[in-house]
Amino acid sequence: MSGFDYDLFVIGAGSGGVRAGRIAARNKPSTVSLEQMLVAMLRANPQAFVGNNMNRLRAGAVLELPSAESAAAIEQ
Repeated sequence: MSGFDYDLFVIGAGSGGVRAGRIAARNKPSTVSLEQMLVAMLRANPQAFVGNNMNRLRAGAVLELPSAESAAAIEQ
């Protein structure tokens, strides 16, 4: 994971170019696929995504990063 004592990620208002895939890739456990992490992030934070689309993060959103267990529970 990120090495921080918390599991929140804030999307800044001027953060053009920040993608869910990049956040997922940098914060996913090695036992979880990128796809599993993306789906887990979307399920944990539906309010952070426009139209329930994992490619459309809202500026100013606060993401709760899913645990390794919850991400691994997503079927591949």
